Amino acid sequence: MLSRDAEHLYWLSRYVERVENTARLINVNSELMLDFPGDKTLGWKSIIETLDTLDIYQRRYITFKESNVINFLSQEKDNPNSIKNCLIKAAYNVKETRDCLPQSSTEQINNLLNEFNKNISKSDRVKPKDMYRLIEGSQRFFGIINDNFSTGSVFEFIRLGRYIERVDMISRTLDTLCVSKKNFQTHDFSTLEWASMLRNLSAQGAYREEAKGEIERGNVLKFLFKNKGFPRSINNCLLEIDKCVAVLPNNRLLKEEVIKVIERIMSSRVENYDDDKLHDFLSYIQSKIFNLDTRIHKSWFHLHG
Repeated sequence: MLSRDAEHLYWLSRYVERVENTARLINVNSELMLDFPGDKTLGWKSIIETLDTLDIYQRRYITFKESNVINFLSQEKDNPNSIKNCLIKAAYNVKETRDCLPQSSTEQINNLLNEFNKNISKSDRVKPKDMYRLIEGSQRFFGIINDNFSTGSVFEFIRLGRYIERVDMISRTLDTLCVSKKNFQTHDFSTLEWASMLRNLSAQGAYREEAKGEIERGNVLKFLFKNKGFPRSINNCLLEIDKCVAVLPNNRLLKEEVIKVIERIMSSRVENYDDDKLHDFLSYIQSKIFNLDTRIHKSWFHLHG
């Protein structure tokens, strides 16, 4: 496989996964803010901060009211990670790799973009049902890939991009609670916020089966960081990355880095961390994910200088 094709496949899946995760974040935060005490704009501001887009946002908007943030996350042209821009980039990457992929997967990406453009042209406001369609459509794309591939470089680079993106977004989503609490200062997080977090990651059923009790902060953190079977736990994502790396060439240094991050997470007492320490640990994880992405590019995408 040509290195440029591998890079297109990697970024195709990252952008599709980013669309799904951003749609999840918008939906769940919209629901959470209905019952959130105090100034609701602080709850929306925490999302912008954890996504590292505060500077871009403040060049376009003054306040952090819900409609501004949702517009910024969903369709703002100046936000490179808005849902619309991610769909445009996904459509570009799928076009560049169409000979490697089943036709139905290419059609699915183009349909997602066209449907999204059609929906936002009808209304200035993105609706919850639009987010659900994006989530379902993104999952349908990966379902098509899974139904047509089981092994091979195409499959592994798509999986690699998906899980790198997923673990990065999970860490940022968890960090929104740390930032929100700091913004609210006196607000003591209750079961409501952690239930919302589980819902955002479609983890309610899996968590209850594992914990067999009430939703409690320490147990939720332990589950979302360390569980080996739940697809959206940080540990599981890293294990899937390790599996992808293991079957690709030129993998020694990258495999060592993945294992080190897994060992650091599993040896942590994250369930006992206060919000400041949790924020620092999540920042550490995000820096390691950035390093993994850099190593991936050096190992496979820049082979010819």
